[in-house]
Amino acid sequence: MVTFFSRFKESKINLKESDLIDSVKNNPSKDRKILLPNKFTLADYEQSVILIHKILSSRSESSYLQMRDYLTSALLIQLFNSYISNSYINEEDSRASFIKEWIRAHISSTLTVPGIAKQLELNPDYLTRIFKKCTGMTMLQYLNHLKIEVATTLLVRTEMSVKQISSRAYFNDSKVFIRKFHQELGLSPTEYRKSYHLIHLNNPHIDPQIPIPKDIADSIDFIPENGNIKENDFLVKK
Repeated sequence: MVTFFSRFKESKINLKESDLIDSVKNNPSKDRKILLPNKFTLADYEQSVILIHKILSSRSESSYLQMRDYLTSALLIQLFNSYISNSYINEEDSRASFIKEWIRAHISSTLTVPGIAKQLELNPDYLTRIFKKCTGMTMLQYLNHLKIEVATTLLVRTEMSVKQISSRAYFNDSKVFIRKFHQELGLSPTEYRKSYHLIHLNNPHIDPQIPIPKDIADSIDFIPENGNIKENDFLVKK
């Protein structure tokens, strides 16, 4: 039997973080509850963001409450797993985190795995191995994931065409972009834009970890004192 999140049930416990982690390790999975601290650092936030987007967009569903509770359960499990995983950080995990941040800062349409290895002065095979071991995805998959993150933001926050977004999301070919987008999210860019058009209303600013080209990010985040956003080449959505 699977018990999903209930908006009517909540409890608090007072434990040291080390005791909390030990209790999770020592309990069988069938008896395990989702335990989260009030605050913690979320190292891999990508899947959590996708689930939050789904919760926001489920408002248009007829079975909104049931869908929201189900998705919230999935989100809590994702957060719980991330929190527990972070308690086992080692040297390779730290290096993988550094590599991820480096890729975010230097992403471009020409960035490749061999190029990353050369810049970081690491053996390509070693780099690929530890990245896959620590993140669960290949470096190429991560590169594509970052590009799709940029594209999803531009789809819901601007009126740019799919072809324009393809270029500004670091893809050299719009057909490849559409194919990769569908592989990642199960929707075409146009379908995503229609389904997630409410998301930007709930999130007025851009996540700084999404590597959006600075000129576009600045135009999206800029809100004049009178509250009126002037239309520009990017056709920012109000």
